[in-house]
Amino acid sequence: MTILDFFVLFAMVLSVIYLVLRLRSGRKKPPQQRIIRYDRKSQAPQETPGDSRPAGARNISPEIKAQPVELPSAAGWRPMTRSQVEVETVWRLEHVLRDLPDLGETPLIEINYDMEPREIAMFVVSNPFYAAKILKTVNSAAFGLRYHIDSLQRAITYLGYNEVKNIIFQHVIRSGLSKSKAESEYFDLLGFWKHSHAVSVCAEYILREVLRYTRNVGAITTAALLHDIGWVLYSHYDQETAAGLFGRLKGQPRPENPMQLEEEAFGFNHLIAGKMLAEQWKIHREICELVGLHHCGTFGFDEALGRETAFGACIVAKAENLAHENGFPNPLCEPRELAIDLSGVLGQKVGEMQVVSIKLREKLDKTMKFIEEFDKSDNVA
Repeated sequence: MTILDFFVLFAMVLSVIYLVLRLRSGRKKPPQQRIIRYDRKSQAPQETPGDSRPAGARNISPEIKAQPVELPSAAGWRPMTRSQVEVETVWRLEHVLRDLPDLGETPLIEINYDMEPREIAMFVVSNPFYAAKILKTVNSAAFGLRYHIDSLQRAITYLGYNEVKNIIFQHVIRSGLSKSKAESEYFDLLGFWKHSHAVSVCAEYILREVLRYTRNVGAITTAALLHDIGWVLYSHYDQETAAGLFGRLKGQPRPENPMQLEEEAFGFNHLIAGKMLAEQWKIHREICELVGLHHCGTFGFDEALGRETAFGACIVAKAENLAHENGFPNPLCEPRELAIDLSGVLGQKVGEMQVVSIKLREKLDKTMKFIEEFDKSDNVA
């Protein structure tokens, strides 16, 4: 072996040793996860020291996500669950669901709702029909704009991504359901959709403006839009019984427990019907769960739920109460008051928030105008 060969071999050995030492000592540690820690007794969120971000904007560890949340009933009465519905009633309800148009094949239904509302809105308006209707709506005299909007992106930005997503989602569903069957002397379909949109707007307001929450906004706001969809199914199940129920819920005096009247008339309630209808349409499982839990502010949870599911359900419950306070209740009588303190799940900020704010009011007014104009152009078309 020559001296040159020796030096080459020596240099190679030093290189290997250097690389091994660097890998062992210089390996970067993973970034520290910022989480919210929950006290197991109070279930109240406790912020990690040194982390100034809002609680909702932080990631939640798998361990905390799995921690169950229990919410007792404040009414001393719980709505029946699907397992408590008689077999014959379930069979007939499933038969009605199968007879409805299959919206599960609609691309809009199969959207990944973990996406931001902006991404969802841009996807749904890729349909030229909806793009044209949105441009026509935003340039109508009702909005009174001093300039003409000819860019779809500008139109969506002006109206709001969540509002655009919701109005098209609603249009897809209304196209699949028989409008004549849903509407009756006692059922105000346009008022129903206004209420549904208002709840979704309020849910987004709570998440983004109050909690500064950025995760799962698409799924929660969609669940807020669909939370009362079970009401529409009653007329398809039995139109005569539905008319009688709607008449009683519209009448005076206001029933003490309106949901009990639903169960007496049909043997199930709109929570069960709404969840089953969403499942029939193959909507994301998480959204289906929230639809079936949206009255947790009155009746609590039947069983302990994972914290993320409980959080989403409480947001929808709070948003429905907020929509009612701002003048957009469900046209039919249903539980509206929050009898349970949800601050243990949502935090004190939600409990202390203003019921009426200028920003929320402007957003609601713009959304209602959008619905009315979109509905007009749909009828003309």
